[in-house]
Amino acid sequence: MIFTAYFDESDTHGPAPTVILSAHVAHAFQWQRFNAKLDKIRQRHGFKIFHAKHFKSRSGEFSGWSEGKQRKLIDDLTELVKKTLTGGLTVFLEHSRYMNEYRAPPIPKKMNLDSQLGVCFRSCMGHLIAIMEENGYRDRLNIVMERGHPNVFDCERILNELKESYKMSGKDFIGTFTIAAKEDCLPLMVSDLLGSAHSLLRSAVGRGEIDLRQFFVTKGTKGAKLAFLELAPESLQGLKRGFEEFRQQKINHWREMKAKRAAHDQATS
Repeated sequence: MIFTAYFDESDTHGPAPTVILSAHVAHAFQWQRFNAKLDKIRQRHGFKIFHAKHFKSRSGEFSGWSEGKQRKLIDDLTELVKKTLTGGLTVFLEHSRYMNEYRAPPIPKKMNLDSQLGVCFRSCMGHLIAIMEENGYRDRLNIVMERGHPNVFDCERILNELKESYKMSGKDFIGTFTIAAKEDCLPLMVSDLLGSAHSLLRSAVGRGEIDLRQFFVTKGTKGAKLAFLELAPESLQGLKRGFEEFRQQKINHWREMKAKRAAHDQATS
């Protein structure tokens, strides 16, 4: 089967942002059902495109909406995701951690450091790859990201690195990378909703109003699985160690292929 994950970011503005990146993943038939049901929800609530900043400020298409009407839309979209998709995930990274734990020396030689958005994307890909692993990497995974963020092409570079690494180990399951606008790619709207919801949840947790664990969906629960990912201590340093391991993997692969070519040439000479 072909799976597609749709990504959208939140809270990426300002000199020291806490970047939130969210995604929903499903196979082609699930997305077909999702789009058909989403059209009905848009018609019923009277909006075309979900933009979280307009929704939260009750501006644009959401001007004049009551809190109750907003809640009803969130409930309908949440139920839609639960009934139609494979899963959703979101990760956040504070600017201070990014600078102090990742960009601070030492930095491996020749390492092209990820952007703050790129680090979040790499973390999300780890979760999506685990989903692909459950079926023995027999499915294909395509990525779609919303257009607009200046570092979106950094995510494409990361995806190509991951694709190369897994190909060298005989796992060719990572597919295409596409950049799209919400107007042309409606599933991006729900990733926008998830990212904004995570931002609001974290604020409420900080005020001691809720326990974030109540929003985790665990194995055995019916419907789409929702994962709130957190970068563990030392995980950003681990990305640097991962670069060195990937670099050595490429060297070993090159030597292996060179030896095979030499053996083939000797056998046919």
